[in-house]
Amino acid sequence: MDPMRAELAHGWRPLLAATVGCGTGASSLMFYSLGVFVAPLEAAFGWSRGQVTAAMLYSSLGLIMAAPVLGWLLDRYGERRVALLSIPGFIAVLYGLSQMQGALAVFYGYFFLAAVLGCGTTPIVYSRAVASRFDGARGLALGITLAGPGTAALLLPTFLSGQITSHDWRYGFLLLAAMALVAAPLVALGLGPIQHNAHSAAAASSGTARLSALQSRVYWTLAAAFIAVAAACSAMVVHLVPMLRDAGLDLPAAARVASVTGVGIILGRLLIGWLIDRVFAPLVAAAVFAVAAVGCLLLIYGGTSQAPLATLLMGFALGAEADLMAYLVSRYFGLRHFGFLYGVIYAGFWVGIAGGPAMAGYLFDAFGNYALALWVIVGLLAVGCVLALSLPRFPVAARA
Repeated sequence: MDPMRAELAHGWRPLLAATVGCGTGASSLMFYSLGVFVAPLEAAFGWSRGQVTAAMLYSSLGLIMAAPVLGWLLDRYGERRVALLSIPGFIAVLYGLSQMQGALAVFYGYFFLAAVLGCGTTPIVYSRAVASRFDGARGLALGITLAGPGTAALLLPTFLSGQITSHDWRYGFLLLAAMALVAAPLVALGLGPIQHNAHSAAAASSGTARLSALQSRVYWTLAAAFIAVAAACSAMVVHLVPMLRDAGLDLPAAARVASVTGVGIILGRLLIGWLIDRVFAPLVAAAVFAVAAVGCLLLIYGGTSQAPLATLLMGFALGAEADLMAYLVSRYFGLRHFGFLYGVIYAGFWVGIAGGPAMAGYLFDAFGNYALALWVIVGLLAVGCVLALSLPRFPVAARA
């Protein structure tokens, strides 16, 4: 059997657990559902669009604080223990959101807690689980894992908008809590001890020292590129539903267009995961970011008629980004301190994810439309493209 296929056949159980866990974790459910909750929360409490989407800033703050510590815990205790401790806390936060009474500070507090208590349900955990079990097929395995959030992006907008329309927004948060609960038994059963062969054992113990990595230009170039692109893509994803509603679509129609994001994310993660096992990953990253910029330009000049294609391209970039981030950290710096080093970059990634929607929301509040926000998004994607092209070749050990 082909070695890459053999890896996938041997590791399908942890791969399934990681995929479902990633798709029902805090970063997936909170991020891909927020756009659907914007209008109901505006109507229920009188909050502005900028105020609602600024909740992602508080998630970012929580992840900035928690992600490096989480990475250290992962390197020390492993993925299974960390995930099983985090899932109940995340479920409790979702239940709390369903009981809100209109205090904006409470809303922000729950988003902060979702990041802190739920950080063990994020791709930091599941990407490490996959990277430590796969080598030749690592890119594809990461792509499959991170297609879990893509599935959430595909299904959540349409499903939740229908449930919120039929019931109310409180019921929507309760449904998210039920989805998070699904991951617990799969994680418990699927993420058992790693069965190392000689190569994987050597890989797991090799890698750049933490301090050396934090002092390298490559590390901070990676961080800056992914922060810029995360801000651009997240601004589009979160604001797409309200943007399309402003253009004349009703909530179900806008949600159907937004669900195309999920198709793009799934395609991006699977295709890019397969491709980066074969082509130099920074070149792939630059091409993906350029494609996303084209998608945004289509929306600027084509309006709602081009919205499905634009959404597909932006989703493709957002999907590829998470796959590329984990892959590049593992190839440039190894697996020895992967949890910590990926955790720091992932915290920065969420600065972009949080800042992008808030930026677009406040620009909308200031100017009454999304024109300037869309051009800022194009600029951020261009920055990411240039930074990706500046990255050097992988170290000799990684290429070997």
